[in-house]
Amino acid sequence: MPLAKGSSQKTISSNISELVHTGRPQKQAIAIALNESRKKRAYGGPTPLGSTAPAKPHIGAIRSPVAGRTDHLPMHVPSGSYVIPADIVSSMGEGNTSAGFKVLDRVLGQYGNSPQGRASGGRNDQHQVPIVAAGGEYVIPPEVVTAIGNGDMNAGHSELDTFVKTMRKKLIDTLKKLPGPKKD
Repeated sequence: MPLAKGSSQKTISSNISELVHTGRPQKQAIAIALNESRKKRAYGGPTPLGSTAPAKPHIGAIRSPVAGRTDHLPMHVPSGSYVIPADIVSSMGEGNTSAGFKVLDRVLGQYGNSPQGRASGGRNDQHQVPIVAAGGEYVIPPEVVTAIGNGDMNAGHSELDTFVKTMRKKLIDTLKKLPGPKKD
């Protein structure tokens, strides 16, 4: 049976169910259903009505109206990007995700190519990677990752991995020091 067209949660769930019932493994069914949902909005999202030009890949803050921090937002990012997890973004803003986005925008601006402004020369949008992200996460573009690694993208990814681990440890230490719930 052919898969249903569309990108609504109901359509994706229906397609996953259909694929599982035909004998596909769960993870493969999810991947196929998400890929099918992206077909009309390849390269990052919907295009203006009647336009055939691909949308730009997502960089910067991932804002979502949906509560919770589960990976449910399919999008495309430039190849080599780094995604800062939502808990780290929130902790950078002292529990406020929007404040964390502002901190990251300000910190990454020192590399002269923050997601809010483009360096001269623009970006090559041809090398994009499909991902499923969560609201509250933050996509650092590959040229900033490379700058963080002093010209080496792998070193930049390693530095960012260390940063995330350090920030997560600080967050856990802070949470452990907080008093417990007030008792009646």
